[in-house]
Amino acid sequence: MDFAILGPVQVTDARRPVRLAAKARAVLGVFLLHPNTVLTRDRLITSVWDDPPRSALPNLQTYLTALRRAEIEVETVPHGYRLCLGPDRLDVLAFEEAVREARLEVARGEPATANRLFARALALWRGRPAEDVTLAATMQARIAELEERRESARLGWIDVRLRLGLYDELVGELTALVEAAPFNERLWHRLMLTLHRAGRRAEALETYRRARAVLVAELALEPGQELRELHAAVLDDAPVPAPELETVREPAWTGICLLPADIADLAGRERETRDLVAALEGSDAAGGRAPAIVTVSGPPGVGKTTLAVHVAHLVRERYPDGQLFVRLHGASASPRDPSDLLAELLRALGVDSAGVPASTEERAATYRAMIADRAVLVLLDDAAGEAQVQPLIPGTPGSAVVLTSRGPLPVLPGAVTYALDVPTPAEARALLAGVAGADRVASDPAAAEAILDACGRLPLALRIAGARLATRPAWPLAELARRLGQESGRGSALNELRAGHLDVRATFEASYATLSPPARRAFRLLGSVAADGVAAWTVAALAGASAYDVDGSLEELAVAGLITAGAADALAQPRYRMHDLLRGFAGELFRAEESGERGTAALRRVAAEARARAAGAASELPLAFAPPPPPTDVPPRTPPCPEGGAWLAAERGVLVAVAEAAAHAGLVSEAAGLAYALAPFLVVRGFHDEAVRVLGTVAGAAATAGDTGTETRLRLVSADAEVDRRRAGTVADEFRHLLGRCSRAGDRHAAAYALLGVAATLEHDLGSALTAATLAAERFQALGDGHGLLSAWTEIAGIQFYLGRHDAAGATCRRALAHLDGHSALHRARFLRALGIACYETGRVEEAIGHYRTSLDLCRELRWETGERLSLHRLAQAEAALGRHDTAIGMLARCAQLFVNAGDTRGQALISYTLGEISRWRGDERVALAHFTACLDRLDPLNEHLWSARTRDQIARSRAVLR
Repeated sequence: MDFAILGPVQVTDARRPVRLAAKARAVLGVFLLHPNTVLTRDRLITSVWDDPPRSALPNLQTYLTALRRAEIEVETVPHGYRLCLGPDRLDVLAFEEAVREARLEVARGEPATANRLFARALALWRGRPAEDVTLAATMQARIAELEERRESARLGWIDVRLRLGLYDELVGELTALVEAAPFNERLWHRLMLTLHRAGRRAEALETYRRARAVLVAELALEPGQELRELHAAVLDDAPVPAPELETVREPAWTGICLLPADIADLAGRERETRDLVAALEGSDAAGGRAPAIVTVSGPPGVGKTTLAVHVAHLVRERYPDGQLFVRLHGASASPRDPSDLLAELLRALGVDSAGVPASTEERAATYRAMIADRAVLVLLDDAAGEAQVQPLIPGTPGSAVVLTSRGPLPVLPGAVTYALDVPTPAEARALLAGVAGADRVASDPAAAEAILDACGRLPLALRIAGARLATRPAWPLAELARRLGQESGRGSALNELRAGHLDVRATFEASYATLSPPARRAFRLLGSVAADGVAAWTVAALAGASAYDVDGSLEELAVAGLITAGAADALAQPRYRMHDLLRGFAGELFRAEESGERGTAALRRVAAEARARAAGAASELPLAFAPPPPPTDVPPRTPPCPEGGAWLAAERGVLVAVAEAAAHAGLVSEAAGLAYALAPFLVVRGFHDEAVRVLGTVAGAAATAGDTGTETRLRLVSADAEVDRRRAGTVADEFRHLLGRCSRAGDRHAAAYALLGVAATLEHDLGSALTAATLAAERFQALGDGHGLLSAWTEIAGIQFYLGRHDAAGATCRRALAHLDGHSALHRARFLRALGIACYETGRVEEAIGHYRTSLDLCRELRWETGERLSLHRLAQAEAALGRHDTAIGMLARCAQLFVNAGDTRGQALISYTLGEISRWRGDERVALAHFTACLDRLDPLNEHLWSARTRDQIARSRAVLR
């Protein structure tokens, strides 16, 4: 699609006119008079209407829609709209380009080429700019400016033809021109000069007489000095040289370098450097139609400027005509105006201050003209946004732009974007060593690692830490590590990260100051939860708003580089991440500005929302090992639900952090509800350490608040998590203590759980264990607690197996399987596996295989890896017992890898036990002995009494056979 504004407004698509209504044509005319310029809505309105109606804004939107429907690509950009066009699509740009090239040809001594270029440029004019549309009076200055440029170009063309001696064609043209503009002395001068040089002296003198008559009669002015001097020369019949031609001179600044010094101790960043250099050196690969643009974004202090300057120095030879550099101050409260930036660049390129044009558009045009068709690298540091950067982009291929910004700038067309993260651990260590001294860092690796962790590998922080060490040669690394690691209300790490003019907190504050009030509050609220990444629902809950309402604030934070909008999680939720030091800074602000009930209310909201979401997502899992909340607070158990499990996996860190933050704020009820809902997922998925930690934190808060009932329940769940990972011996005293506490308090329900916990720890007294578990089952049945009853039957069946009562264990499992309606499918998987064991031990191996397979399928549906490993091991054992040894060995190999991945040494030991059995069945007792010995070596003798005893028996049997 092509456009024309030098006369009536024209739009053609494949040489066919595009028809538009009058007002839409007027709006288009404004864009064509200001191509490639961001125009605000207010500026568009005041350019179209002298007295805008009340409906001006909706009308403008209607006209913009009409333009877009006509496939005219008006872009919506920050702060306004823009129509991007090149000289090949818009006549005014083609005119300016041809005039610039013509003046360059004049400077090169090629008037014939200049003549053709001037002719081409002026042929584009078909009348007065935008003459067929009605525009506001404010647009007349722009139209007059273009007409003045046309007259300047026309005069330049006349002078070129004078040099070429084209007098005959000039006489007629100039005669018409002076008739149309009788007060233009320059035209009278050129007409006189043309006649004189053509040998028409008398006509030249008559022309002077006419010019003087018009000026005196109409303006009461005598002709100017230039015209008088020409008149005198004609009277004397003296030769008169042609006027000095107006030219665009070749720049005297070729090779100028404004780059800051490269960083001598830049550590690492090899991959990033390689990628950016490749993007700049391969810029011609894009077809050579536009300058290469590379953006480097990242949080404050990550080293964007350092890397950009380093890369710019590396590619200097690729851009020999110059390397420009300006700071845009985008992270400050007052980013620099593009007009001021253009003036700075023009002065650097040799333009005298008096010669710098007044308007931003003219400055941009002059800047682009000066660097056109040259290989110039422009480094724009700390950009605020696309509108600030766009006027500084060169207009021709061959040049390139590297710009840094705290957030991504996705609207720049054709830009290669590069998001800079913190360096790798090795690179971070090298950076610290480069500033503080390699020997010093190597002298205390543990302290150095602590410093790296406290700085979050942020280059600015590491440079400051290194500088502080360098100025204190006698200071141990451990002292700085201690200072960075200690906690205080003001965030001690940030207090320590200051050296000279470098200050991490001040760098963060500069970015924070640019934010809108809603974005500032969103940033503060993110500091209340020590989570690595959050989804929008977390911020919305903290703010008491909807996810839609906070979306704008999150986008603003991402643009400011204060959060990173990373890849979506498994549920396609965008996750927003924040550097550890930024989170500490946000936490300071939260404590300072969201203190009291305001901050407490935010944590109460997010804890309640998190509990409700976690409880719903965990509905496929059993309840926690404690008296359940009221039925209204517990969603019914559901079949296996992958979506719920995926959500919990994605939000695990956030849920733990929210529970701990609520506990620290004294919100015991909210924190306990969330911990209770979350614990089953953490235990089933193998995150026992996290479960024990968060339950302990909330239990401690409950104890501080004097809420012994909540504390007891949380401690029950925590102790059961230890039992689940086969550390029953470590919590034997805890269960006994809790049993005594519940009994004294008359809490029969909690006491039943504590009694069942005691039964799980009586591994040396299985008879007492069975009695305790049976009593607990009776109490659960009386209380109507189906979950507690199933837990008790699980323990009873396990004890019966250890006692060798396989039929009784099978009966217990069948009884439990008949009571599973409304409960988690995980119970079914567990009891089916146990029933399979009972069948296997009583010789019904085929039946056992059926139960194992069903249990294995359920475990996989539930993503219960522990159950999957156990069921697969049992299935392999049963297959081997039927003589299918190769099948069994293949299963055991897969199962062994699962145990290794989980760090389950007990499981690895039992794999060896089963392989010993297979070797014996195959008649290879020596290999069997090796497997049984490996099993015994892996078993923990303190916690695996029964399996250790069994394995010793098998070893003795093998040795007896081999004697």
